[in-house]
Amino acid sequence: MEQWRGKVAIVTGASAGIGAAIVVKLAENGVHVVALARREHLLKELAESLTDKNYGTIYTKVCDVTNEQAVKDVFSWVDSTLGGPSILINNAGVSKLSSLLNGKLEDWQEILNLNVLALSVCSREAYKSMTKNKIDGHIIQINSISGHSSTPNFAYKMYNASKQAVTTLCDGLRHELQLTGSKIKVSSVSPGPTATDMLSNIIKYAKDITTSADFKILDAEDVANGVIASLATPPNVLIAEMTIIPTGFTVQMHFQPSSQVVENSLSS
Repeated sequence: MEQWRGKVAIVTGASAGIGAAIVVKLAENGVHVVALARREHLLKELAESLTDKNYGTIYTKVCDVTNEQAVKDVFSWVDSTLGGPSILINNAGVSKLSSLLNGKLEDWQEILNLNVLALSVCSREAYKSMTKNKIDGHIIQINSISGHSSTPNFAYKMYNASKQAVTTLCDGLRHELQLTGSKIKVSSVSPGPTATDMLSNIIKYAKDITTSADFKILDAEDVANGVIASLATPPNVLIAEMTIIPTGFTVQMHFQPSSQVVENSLSS
């Protein structure tokens, strides 16, 4: 991470959960962080908690990343004030349980606007800024194992689709950057179930999941450590996809056989 010390990172969805954990890890490694979110009080609390003189500086910006002009304004400020970002972490995301047969259009729009379109706008603006400032930067998309498999939960498929779109967009970005001769990296970090507000909301409303104890769950810090590992690679190495799951979990969820079936299968 030494190559990023003193550089600038933009982190979206930074007020809590995985985003806040990433801000902490970056600051601990001497990276100056522009933390974006809609909840100003949580951003301020986060910044006030990171005051060690060896840490990077935290700049908080209230920003709805689904507002294209608001995103452009943030990148313009970072360009003029801090010399442009070297790192973009697209972490902001939303999950809503919404049936394909009876779901609300506004729920679908919220999922796709934040998880797909806002991510794409932020990535575009990061590319423009990094290119203008001659920075060989790194864009990391916080994806999900849902971007690589179909979860069995009812009314979860629009979120599934949004994350599978992220998987496609990551390789699309790498392709277009290759065509321009750019050395900007694009990585996807795909965590399994993680102890965040988003997972709590899914558990609350999913009829087929009773408590968080039904899952083996990652901590937000586990995902943040994965981001740091991806950033720490040398210039000639790119971790295109990092999938992070709890030990004993699987990427694709499976129906669980009875204990008798398991016993008979393993003993035969």
